[in-house]
Amino acid sequence: MMAFANLLAIRPKWLEPALDGLDKMYRLHKWLGIGGLAVGIVHWLTATGDGHGPGGPDAAATATATSNATTSTGNAFLDWLATQHGTAHAVAQPALFVLIALVAIALIKWVPYRFFAKTHIIVEMVFLALAYHALALMTASYWATPIGWLTAAVIAVGVVCALISLVRFAGVGRSARAKVLSSRYYPELRVVEAELLVNGKWAGHKPGQFAFVTTDWAEGPHPFTIATAWNAKDRRIGFIAKELGDHTAKLRDHFDKGRKVLLEGPFGRFTFDDGKARQIWVGAGIGITPFVAKMREMAKVKGNTFVDLFHTTTDVSEEGLSRMRADAAAAGIRLHIMVSARDGRLDAARIVQLVPDWATASAWFCGPTAFGDRLLRDLAKAGLSALDFHQELFAMR
Repeated sequence: MMAFANLLAIRPKWLEPALDGLDKMYRLHKWLGIGGLAVGIVHWLTATGDGHGPGGPDAAATATATSNATTSTGNAFLDWLATQHGTAHAVAQPALFVLIALVAIALIKWVPYRFFAKTHIIVEMVFLALAYHALALMTASYWATPIGWLTAAVIAVGVVCALISLVRFAGVGRSARAKVLSSRYYPELRVVEAELLVNGKWAGHKPGQFAFVTTDWAEGPHPFTIATAWNAKDRRIGFIAKELGDHTAKLRDHFDKGRKVLLEGPFGRFTFDDGKARQIWVGAGIGITPFVAKMREMAKVKGNTFVDLFHTTTDVSEEGLSRMRADAAAAGIRLHIMVSARDGRLDAARIVQLVPDWATASAWFCGPTAFGDRLLRDLAKAGLSALDFHQELFAMR
């Protein structure tokens, strides 16, 4: 579980099609971490009897380790592993306790992202300790069987990915440098819209995808949905970001004109490519960003898709809404703006009421996860296929 979580942590693009995008991969990464910790705790409790004792092993396990260490197998590698039994036992329990603390930090959302990001890398060191533990304590006879070969392969993949993460080499081949050309702040929304010029190699992107942006080298990369369509001639890319946490509260400073930033990507499968002639889009709050990018592309390249876009928001900027209306008109999209205090909460019943041919459409949602889950449940009850509901899971922890 931890080895596969390590593989997902280096963001391999070749896995995106099979796992439906990096957002779903990060959700799987989280559950693999939780599952790996749970199995590790069970292993610790069952392998040591009562879960106590120096280094974890009980007296019988210690005696076995000592016996194995002094009995030659005639194989230099296996004999060396036998000499590591005591150390391998000793490192496991402290590593498990550190892993418990790190998983707790990752799951407690009020822990600042900056602290989480800096401490989460320690998980890779924990993995290396536990990989050593597993390698050294593998029953010697297993190494000549498929169990041994599979264990060695899993450990090798996990170790390589852990080292890539530790030296911060993940995503190097998909990175490009850029410079901030301009930024605009909407105080009513606490939102920054920035336009950047990509100077380095960029593979291009589709509307709805996102990129990791490093504006502060000490802070590291943060994911932002791309708000513009790609034009290889002008090489400009835009982002719309909302002040939500400790890092994003400083976005006005981080996206000031002339600042050099690093991009990694693009990622994601939220690209509206389902072949449906009828689509319903729902952008809640800052979740409107991928739809803005798609509207801007549709304004330049007319297609055959008929779209109803619902934008529900609690904060209102007349300037922002005016620009959204202009984008929708240029793209030929029917726009429904719903201000919560004025229009109430958007739900499946209202969508069904306002879009008569909803049953033949696909739905695309970006916004709070609970809101999206509720819409999926209610639209599915009304008769929409769950396969026609696409949701961006924009949560990295």
